[in-house]
Amino acid sequence: MNINATIVGQVVFINFLVMMYLTLRFAKGKSDNLPLVGFYTFLLSFLFFPASWLYCWYWSRKSKKLERES
Repeated sequence: MNINATIVGQVVFINFLVMMYLTLRFAKGKSDNLPLVGFYTFLLSFLFFPASWLYCWYWSRKSKKLERES
């Protein structure tokens, strides 16, 4: 089997796009700072991409924020 840098780069990039979309979708309404969630997803996807799967799972399992009426 031939593995080259181009294929690995493409797989990492596709994983990044999917994880970014899913994590931001799950974090919407649960986080006050979506750009920071996106930045963490970016870092995790390119440094150690299985960690981005765990981070996405974390946001999917987190419950919605309770909004207080004043």
